[in-house]
Amino acid sequence: MNQLRAMLASVAQQWKQISLSFGNLGFFLATIPMAIVLTWIAKQRGDSEVLAYLSIGLPLMTVWSGVAFRIGYTLTTELSSQVLQFVYISRTPVIVVSLGKALAQVLWGLPTGIISFAVIFVMTRRLPEVATPTALIISLLLVVVGITVASLFFSPMMVLVGGRGGFFNTVIPFGLLLSGFLFPVDRLPLVLSVMARFMPTTWAMDSVRLSLKAGGTWGEILASWGLAILTSIFLGVVTYAMFRMVEKRIRVTGTRDFY
Repeated sequence: MNQLRAMLASVAQQWKQISLSFGNLGFFLATIPMAIVLTWIAKQRGDSEVLAYLSIGLPLMTVWSGVAFRIGYTLTTELSSQVLQFVYISRTPVIVVSLGKALAQVLWGLPTGIISFAVIFVMTRRLPEVATPTALIISLLLVVVGITVASLFFSPMMVLVGGRGGFFNTVIPFGLLLSGFLFPVDRLPLVLSVMARFMPTTWAMDSVRLSLKAGGTWGEILASWGLAILTSIFLGVVTYAMFRMVEKRIRVTGTRDFY
């Protein structure tokens, strides 16, 4: 219960910090040009299924693009600004605080998805046809969970590999390719397709596609949900292990305030 309170307090603190930044207006507006270009390309095909998938996947892609960078740099920023010691002197694990910050970032990034969806609607003048609305809602929740878990994964990794500057210039596009936001990953080359299956968003987007598709069965949807949950748990366990490695390295080397 105490850790839950700590996480909620972290969400509130991060939300206040984000809301004080005037640069966030540009963060929201930057999604518009990308949404326009990708929607125009999809319209040239004239395929209603492609447009329906894009109507859901593109907003989720803009959320990922916006929050992965911010969440990934959370731990590095705290180290460089010398505020992580306040977490260490408390009984709250670092990962709990970081998870709270990640949730705040995802909540703050969700409006970018709404903006992208609005752009698609204005350009196409149609809403996506949904075969199974209930399944779609649950699938979208699993996608958001997957985005949060996948983004948090990069926070301790940045510290462990000493990522700097352009680290995310490679990570974000590669993550977009493997996450299944713009197209099903089974259309990728075999090696990339196999790699993509370790991403929880891939399975969640499969369930999104099945929810939109008239021929999608509940058995297929439930299987995709189960695999999305399992991969989220697996990635969460790996992330937890990396956070413990970061804590151990910092305590042993004494470089807590000098990153």
